[in-house]
Amino acid sequence: MVILKKSISVLTTLFLVVVIALCVFLFIGKLNGGKTTLFGSEIMVVLSGSMAPTFDTGSVVAVKPVTFEQIKQGDIITFKELDGRTVTHRVVEINEGKLITKGDANGGMDSTPVTKDRVIGQVDYWVPLVGYLVEFIKSKAGMLIFLGVPGLYLIVSQIWKLIKMMKEEEAAAN
Repeated sequence: MVILKKSISVLTTLFLVVVIALCVFLFIGKLNGGKTTLFGSEIMVVLSGSMAPTFDTGSVVAVKPVTFEQIKQGDIITFKELDGRTVTHRVVEINEGKLITKGDANGGMDSTPVTKDRVIGQVDYWVPLVGYLVEFIKSKAGMLIFLGVPGLYLIVSQIWKLIKMMKEEEAAAN
């Protein structure tokens, strides 16, 4: 029974540390104008299925900054469209200093070649499905749940410990 209680305590503590770290990570991203970075790579959530089956909607991609000259055919890059949208597609051709891109799931190439000034970086790695959690945590309900519930738990558990200590002291005094 003691081992079970200690195991639950350790697991609860680890869970709270992970939740708080994730929330702090996302909060810092909000302070940086929505730009969340980790180990020098910008973390972005995939919002469409244009790169399936390489990665699906809801994946998180880490985009590392690279020079335009480092990009080669076959690389997956993230860039700004002319309308300001952020897109992550594969380079299928390099023609006259411009990158011709295409989503792996799309039938044709993108209509506008990517120029040097629109490149954000190259996809370094991706993690499937985590983007759904990230987007939820960024919402008001997600912030409330992921900060409020652990915060409430910490407050209640500390009050519970204080009451228990006071009862033990009272019993020892009698």
